[in-house]
Amino acid sequence: MEQTIYIKAPQCIEITTPEVEIQDFLTVYAADKALREEVEHIHFYSFTKGKSEQIVVSVLKIIEVINTRMPDITVENLGEGDFILSYQPEDKHAKIKEHIYTIFICLVAFFGGGYAIMAYNTDIGAKELFTYLSTLFTGNPKSGVIYIVSAYAVGLTGGMLLFFNHLGGKKITSDPTPLEVQMRLYEKDVSTTIIKDVSRRDESIDVTK
Repeated sequence: MEQTIYIKAPQCIEITTPEVEIQDFLTVYAADKALREEVEHIHFYSFTKGKSEQIVVSVLKIIEVINTRMPDITVENLGEGDFILSYQPEDKHAKIKEHIYTIFICLVAFFGGGYAIMAYNTDIGAKELFTYLSTLFTGNPKSGVIYIVSAYAVGLTGGMLLFFNHLGGKKITSDPTPLEVQMRLYEKDVSTTIIKDVSRRDESIDVTK
């Protein structure tokens, strides 16, 4: 009796082991547990140990490798047709580097954002506007400026928190933030570009290789 297995791969997968088995980058499902485990442990590729590498793989090559070992089963793909498989060796200092990068990005965002806000306020003449509003509501060009500036600062901070959907390390709502949405779109565009470029150079791992 012919059996069916289902495989699924995301568009981009990163692994830390040079010897790659099917289970390292694919989700595999089969009604027969023993069959699924056998497929998961099929060796697929060997990277150069200790050297970062990236390849583009066609799902047809996965099917070919599985059917070579198990010619009597049917393979159904539920994921990407082509995907990126990246090998990044384990780095003992990865956590330290991550903290340094995070601090650097926070500093750039803080001072860059502050500069942008100050430049914007200067460009629109915020000082003159606050003075005008103080004169309009209090009759004195100086007495009400501090209150207007304080309200402006609170409103600006509140607006940024609501827009970026974060308060400290917690989300205000469960929705993804605009920054997260843009990052996912960027990652998708980068992955699609890499796959297309490699395919045009005929360097992807396909059934013709």
